[in-house]
Amino acid sequence: MKKIVTLILFFLASSVLLAQEVKQGLVVVHVDPTGKAEFKQKIMVYHFLNGHYTGRTELLTVTGKKDGKDNIRTDLGINTLYNNRYLITGIGNIIDLKEKKVLWDGRASLLRCSNDSAIFYTNDIFKGKYYSVYNFKTNVYGEVKNLMFKPKVGQDVEFDKTTAPFKINFYPQSKPKILLVADAGYGQSGTKDGRVPDPPMYWLDNSNFVYSNFNKDNTEISFFKVNIDSKTNSLIGKIAIKPDAQNAQIQKVSNTQALFFFGSKQILVDVAANTVTDLQFTKPIDGFSYECKTNSYGHLVKLNDKDVGKYHFQPKNFKTENNIASLVKELVVGPESYQQGMAVWNANKQGWENVDSEDVLTLVGWIKE
Repeated sequence: MKKIVTLILFFLASSVLLAQEVKQGLVVVHVDPTGKAEFKQKIMVYHFLNGHYTGRTELLTVTGKKDGKDNIRTDLGINTLYNNRYLITGIGNIIDLKEKKVLWDGRASLLRCSNDSAIFYTNDIFKGKYYSVYNFKTNVYGEVKNLMFKPKVGQDVEFDKTTAPFKINFYPQSKPKILLVADAGYGQSGTKDGRVPDPPMYWLDNSNFVYSNFNKDNTEISFFKVNIDSKTNSLIGKIAIKPDAQNAQIQKVSNTQALFFFGSKQILVDVAANTVTDLQFTKPIDGFSYECKTNSYGHLVKLNDKDVGKYHFQPKNFKTENNIASLVKELVVGPESYQQGMAVWNANKQGWENVDSEDVLTLVGWIKE
């Protein structure tokens, strides 16, 4: 009887230990110093067991430049991890992390991933405007020929940047273009690639969209709601800014809210409340948030609204998952900053664990292992 009880207790203890074993991988991209001319990027997975670093695996190296043009770029835009396997870069490249190979090296804007497909949109002066789909089952990419296919909300509107201030035109099907906004601002100046990108915008429904209006000196951004039916636009709010080299981006949070990312700023645009708020802390993801403003100590990090640390890091290099977070630490000396490896939150120890690494180009995000 005693042996049976002991055996039961052993199995119970083993079950608890197994239940506690959580394996997670952090996808990280480093620059390959041996391939600077081609801008080679090493894609790696850092392995963690219950929040503790156990080692890393190099998956593959991709070429960022080919014939003088962008090829595979993990450092531009927002990367997406799909189905715990596929890395879709901010410019639309598709990389299979399981098979360790590039599936598609083209360029397009990702709209969404659904079941076995990734849906893209292209609006190019040479290629034209069209939707395309990559099928993960067949590994085939193709342009959608069905004219009724419309996977995104909104209409055909474009910024006219031939003169400043910009204009916004509406192109109804089989009809002449319509001028919606005569003064759409001057766009973001001083970006890394030296061009002025289209100011970020997003659609609320098929008739209404919100766009960002940069003033000439890039010291203020105004957000306007535009109705294409009535051709009216109304001011939602304004925020003071300083010029920044990182391209501004906008992400829809809900039917009425969106987050505008500009440098270290995160601006909440709330159409229902007709307000624009310069957030002090980021909106919590997996319970983690951090101070938007960069202070002498860096950024204050919170977990479930409790202070858990202060670090210097770039917002793009802060990634979270359930019970774990990672950031690339930096040492700031005057105007210069130097990476100091990574810090990873260990939920079991309720503290940060240092992980040595060479300089990180891109912290992509977490996958389950």
